[in-house]
Amino acid sequence: MSQDTQDEGPVKAVMNRASDAVGAAVGLAGAHTAGGRNTDMFVANAAISDRYEVEAARLAMGRTRSDTLRGFARQMIEAHTASSHQLASALRMKETGEVEPPPEGLDERREGLLRHLREAGDEDFDARYLDQQIAAHQEAAALLKTYGASDGVPQLRSWAVAGLPAVERHLEMARNLKSAQR
Repeated sequence: MSQDTQDEGPVKAVMNRASDAVGAAVGLAGAHTAGGRNTDMFVANAAISDRYEVEAARLAMGRTRSDTLRGFARQMIEAHTASSHQLASALRMKETGEVEPPPEGLDERREGLLRHLREAGDEDFDARYLDQQIAAHQEAAALLKTYGASDGVPQLRSWAVAGLPAVERHLEMARNLKSAQR
């Protein structure tokens, strides 16, 4: 195990998985409601989602023993870095001038997810990472679909609609990797 990880033990592992599941449900509900309809909340959630994906993938690059999972993580870093740049470009347009810039860093929920990945034992890391990826991409897809169908800022709606197919592909890839583990 690397220096920034520690074996979480069986009780803490169950608690961390439960916390991840509750967080996923909360995130998905938020993506379908105000988080996907209010422009400022949408921008914040989309930016935080991309940052989480990049950070989780960096952890996976260093922790997984699977070349396939390492390739998936590399794709997540590339895709979500590009998505972040595209969102930043959309926010520089004059039509988005009234939109609040996204917060720096991650929110408490995503920080907790990363902490749980760091604490996962080596034998459990890949499954935990994939479970989180499935939940994160379900949330991101709901967020993009909801905002894309809203009456929000046209440039941001366009960004959401354009990004949705890639997020759906990532979700399918994560599900296929998870199925292959069984």
